[in-house]
Amino acid sequence: MLNVGYDCGTQFILIYWSIIYVEKLGFNLSLVYTLFMCALILGSLIFNRISTFASSRSITILNAVCMILVFVLSGIIENKYLLLTLFLLIELLMGMMSGQISATSNEAIYGESNKSTMLSTVSFIAEILVSLSLFVSNAIMKWAGNLKVMFFVSAAYFSIVLLIIPLIKQKE
Repeated sequence: MLNVGYDCGTQFILIYWSIIYVEKLGFNLSLVYTLFMCALILGSLIFNRISTFASSRSITILNAVCMILVFVLSGIIENKYLLLTLFLLIELLMGMMSGQISATSNEAIYGESNKSTMLSTVSFIAEILVSLSLFVSNAIMKWAGNLKVMFFVSAAYFSIVLLIIPLIKQKE
């Protein structure tokens, strides 16, 4: 679920970042790409540091809440420099989340004999669900006629898949 929620919530930003931040806001492509990669790497390093003293569950919840907040703010704010800063924060959080996904996958299959088959199956199912979410996202974007609505859709994916479903499962 973590992988699906992450991929569904971040596909929009991975696909449209150059359109939003370069074409629409007028930033230099090389600059945005370089900052984006630095933020992603920094997020992974931060995850490595905080994973030594915080539980996987608390890191996931904190990261999901931060992603939801940043996506919502990105859908509201108009200032191009604040939007770029929020984009870099999204990338930082994505770097943290990618480390979390790897760690959680390793925990889930620890001791299993056919790890590669399990990981392949999970990846295959996740890709199918992400593909379906892209169709849904595209339909929503066409209906709304505005690319900014996708920040709210991404926040909804994170809310549903990374917060609501796990909390419901925990109560059961």
